[in-house]
This record gives sequence, structure tokens and C-alpha cells, in this order.
Amino acid sequence: MGRRYHCDYCDKTFPDNVNNRKKHLQGSHHIRLRKNHYDAFRDAASLFQAESAKKPCRRFQQTGACDYGTACKFSHMSADDLRELELRAENEKAARSVAKCPVSEVTLRDWTEKRLREQGSLPEPFAYKAMIMKHCVGAGGQFEHLVGSSLRPPTLDDLLACRPNSWARSSE
Repeated sequence: MGRRYHCDYCDKTFPDNVNNRKKHLQGSHHIRLRKNHYDAFRDAASLFQAESAKKPCRRFQQTGACDYGTACKFSHMSADDLRELELRAENEKAARSVAKCPVSEVTLRDWTEKRLREQGSLPEPFAYKAMIMKHCVGAGGQFEHLVGSSLRPPTLDDLLACRPNSWARSSE
């Protein structure tokens, strides 16, 4: 049995040779289905621009149906549909501009203080660990002299005093 070609747009399978594939890819049914597939992913702004440039389809306005369907070169959208599409395009544009807003500058000290406060109010498993560290290793803990400096948690001053040599990535 020879190789077969499966078209995902049309959900058809046929013997794979140059002539069959070329004939299928240039067919109006395949072109229409491919266009419908990619139109589903278009943003509202480009869709509005394309639809507003078209003249309204007389047949669609009179009868409510058009023989050409999505292949019609005239617009099947009403004025209300166009306004709704324009609003959707403006909303998408506003959402993109909000996403581009710069994040406020937060200092390292503010961030670490906030992080330490959040860690203080963690649920039970984490709070239990913090309690052990406070009594065994923390400031004034009775077992602090038994724990090496590498096992003690860094203080806020230790973190702020740390200056890395470089931030460059290692080349691999």
C-alpha cells in the first residue's frame, strides 16, 4: 500500500502524489476551510479593519443568507456587529497597553522585608520549621554555638552586604 496524504483542514485522506496533492491544495473547498481556520485566530483589530473596508452584501441583507458564505467578498456584518467588533478591538488594545506598563521600582530592602513578613505568617509546616530555626539557630538560640556558620540562615544585613562578582551567564 502506498503512502497517503491526510489534510487536517478538510479531514480527507488520498493517495500521496504530486498531482493529487497539488489539485487538492488548489481546490476551492480546501482554500475556504484553510481561510476559516486562520480567520479564527485573527485579532479583532485586523478583523474590524477588513470588515469595515468591505461593502455590505445585498443578498445577505435581503434574504439573510448568501450562496458564497465566508468566501463572499462583501461584508455580512450588521452595523451593530461592526460596533461590537470595534469595541472588542479597542479593549484588546487597552489590555495590551496595560500589560506594557512598567513595574514600579522596589528596593531590595523593601522586597526582603516584605518577604520576611510573609514567611512569618506561613501555614503550619513552614511555621514549625521557622520555630525550630528560631530556637536552635536564631539570635540568642541555646544551640547556636553548635551550628556552623554555613548552616545559619543569612540575616537581612548579610543579604544586603553581598555583592556578586558578575551577573553574566556562563557560556556553554
